[in-house]
Amino acid sequence: MQLQLDQARNGPLNWRDDVAVSAADSGREGAVVLGCVDCKGSLTFVGPDFLLEARLRYRQRLCCGRCLTAYEEEIEVPLAFVVTGRAEESSPAEDGAGAHELEAEDLSTLVAAEGEIDLAVLVREQVELNVPMKPICDAGCRGLCPQCGVDRKREACTCGSEPFDPRWSGLEAIRERLGGDLNQDSQPRTTRQAP
Repeated sequence: MQLQLDQARNGPLNWRDDVAVSAADSGREGAVVLGCVDCKGSLTFVGPDFLLEARLRYRQRLCCGRCLTAYEEEIEVPLAFVVTGRAEESSPAEDGAGAHELEAEDLSTLVAAEGEIDLAVLVREQVELNVPMKPICDAGCRGLCPQCGVDRKREACTCGSEPFDPRWSGLEAIRERLGGDLNQDSQPRTTRQAP
């Protein structure tokens, strides 16, 4: 769906659409949007620019970064952008590439090329931005045991609480040779001689 800026000049343009988002559009492996993204919003002329307000609703399936279990969650994302039809003149960078540093207000500004906004592109970008870096199925998820691989959320692990690091085996051998001396008081011993 294309939103035409000229259609909102005489009053708010309200719209609603369903946008399909593929697994490749989500930007991360294991993140899948189930069904379409329900998006609705309004485009309002506030002179000289426009205000785009929208709400995205969708369901996504993710893979937990701790226990590797797939889980689903409902997502609702409110959006607000200033839309300008004017491409701002940017001073060329020192390397001549025309790049410039983004300011905070640049992140909430859209430039409508040729006076229109491609809604599908905008929705796909927002879905990708809202995929968590490290998805977690539950805040209390204990993940997989690094020794036996059991899902500690579903069953108790019988492994020791901390795995033995073989790099300490030399010190362990010294401790065993010394026996119980290491567990006793570490104060130096003095002997008295009889008078």
